[in-house]
Amino acid sequence: MAETTQPADYANTPQGWAQRWQVELAASREELSKWHEQGRRIVRRFRDERDADQDGETRWNLFTANVQTQLATLYGQTPKVSVSRRFADSNDDVARVAAEMLERILNSDIERDSDTFAQALEYALLDRLLPGFGLARVRYVAEFETVPGTPPMLDPVTGAVMAPEVMPIDRKVYECVETDYCHWQDVLWSTSRVWHEVRWLAFRAQMHQRAFDGRFKAADGKSLWAAMPKVTRAKDDDAQKAQPWDRVEVWEIWDKESRQVFWFVEGYASILDMKEDPYGLESFFPCPRPMLANMTTDKVVPRPDFVIAKDLYNQIDNLTTRIKLLEDAIRVAGVYDKGAGGDVGRLINGATSNTLIPVENWAAFAEKGGIRGVIDWLPLEQVVGAITTLSGRVRDVQDQLFQVTGMADIMRGASDPRETASAQGIKARFGSVRLQRLQDEVARFASDVQRLKAEIISKLYDVDTILTQANAQYTFDAEKAPQAAQLLQERLAVYRIEVKPEAVSLQDYAALKSERMEVLSGIASFIQAMGPLVQQLPGSAPFMLQMLQWSVSGLRGASAIEGVLDRAVTAAEQAQKQAQTQPQKPPPPDPKLLAQQLKGQQELAKVQADLQADLMRTQAEVQANDAKERQQAEWNTKEAANKAAIAQASRVVAVPEGGLS
Repeated sequence: MAETTQPADYANTPQGWAQRWQVELAASREELSKWHEQGRRIVRRFRDERDADQDGETRWNLFTANVQTQLATLYGQTPKVSVSRRFADSNDDVARVAAEMLERILNSDIERDSDTFAQALEYALLDRLLPGFGLARVRYVAEFETVPGTPPMLDPVTGAVMAPEVMPIDRKVYECVETDYCHWQDVLWSTSRVWHEVRWLAFRAQMHQRAFDGRFKAADGKSLWAAMPKVTRAKDDDAQKAQPWDRVEVWEIWDKESRQVFWFVEGYASILDMKEDPYGLESFFPCPRPMLANMTTDKVVPRPDFVIAKDLYNQIDNLTTRIKLLEDAIRVAGVYDKGAGGDVGRLINGATSNTLIPVENWAAFAEKGGIRGVIDWLPLEQVVGAITTLSGRVRDVQDQLFQVTGMADIMRGASDPRETASAQGIKARFGSVRLQRLQDEVARFASDVQRLKAEIISKLYDVDTILTQANAQYTFDAEKAPQAAQLLQERLAVYRIEVKPEAVSLQDYAALKSERMEVLSGIASFIQAMGPLVQQLPGSAPFMLQMLQWSVSGLRGASAIEGVLDRAVTAAEQAQKQAQTQPQKPPPPDPKLLAQQLKGQQELAKVQADLQADLMRTQAEVQANDAKERQQAEWNTKEAANKAAIAQASRVVAVPEGGLS
């Protein structure tokens, strides 16, 4: 065990540590006593637990309504955990599988019926809205079973040891990380200016005898129960009055300076137990920074929201009480002249419906002015006017209260029917802006709890437990799962674990649709702008997809699409590698050049067709001329032959008979 140190005024012994913690707890309780008293009054106000002397007070209970509205808005659904890699390298498949496995474990634990994370988050949020302090802590739970040993195996003849003795061992059979809600009155801390300066943090647990004896024993093994100071049942603590059995308040103190955990009972002379840092967490404390209301940098003491607006709440209650008293005073009442006779008083006693009342000495009665002369009614006009004025004042104070608390009227379901949809939308967005910081704070708190849980998983879980709880053996990446589980144990810091505000608060489906449309519009615009460049330079596709992933990651609601882009980058890189190993293909021609070539081919074909037609026409004309010339030559030959024959015949006719001498 590492040596521990503490102030020189106290010895480094169990008794010295007990003396120190007695002083430390008393100083912290004195610092927080005023806030504790305020918190108890605020809780009673929220539940409208009035004292007997306040029965005549009328309350509108706007504080209860506002807190319920905020609680429903800030915690509208069971949260979901998102685990992503800090360095989204597309070729780091092991890290991707590890992130998926861790996300499976965290979300499956939340969905377990026995898990108390969602319940603890809701309780802590309610404490944040009422006394101004909400906290939950994580706790590692492991169950073991004893595997019995075996005696040594001896040779029956020689007695030699054939097999050594196997000692019994404890085997881990189950492990988990539970989330415990911490009541705001059961937590004390050292006096500090800001939270990161807190030196120690103490959690109170009230234990019955069986639980106490099962956890703590004296050095000689005897029970310490009889020597423990028992809990005093305070008159103003209903929870303590409801407990019929004796209990002991045990403080579990986490000291950051010594990185030790102490168990101590106030009033006992020694600490019960002391252990070194059990979890080895980076922040040491087993809880995140609590949700603190209206914090400043001078001291870590919350200031409840109710205190800031208390005067307005009280003013509304005072005005409402006055209105109620005036409403009770509204009735038909008045005075009448006793000398006018007793029959006049029967006019409004309820027994004279549709009845004429005789009046004696009518002349004298009429001389006094009749009923107007003998009766003077209670002036209800002034009472009604006062009620109207007070009602208007209540509305003014209510508007001031909504401005102070950030509860816009549109968020309370009250709207002016004369307003346009755009005007009501602006008011709704303004109200959401006022609550956005608190939504982010709730998401931060839930994320910190899950980070602590993930840190304990990485440090204390076995690899087999991680694989089993993630159901990794049935996934597509089952081969990489063992390596991914080891990576979780070695490098948890490379993962981003968060619960986003929209995963906790009331789901706004219009906003969710708008976010998704924004992501799709961004992707479409990028592809339209970079598409021609990718076509001209096919090797640039992976880089363009990485640029797209970088640009999309800045949009809300884009985390779900980042995994798809990771796979797209991987596919593009694989396609590029395959293209480099295969023969290079010529780049696709320019569409404009193709169009010009097609047009030129069409014109060339037309010219060729015209030339062919002219050639055929010329050939036909030549052939026709040749045939004509042959026919003419034949005709001329025949004609010459005919002429020669005729000439010969003419000479024969011209010679006389007898011939020549």
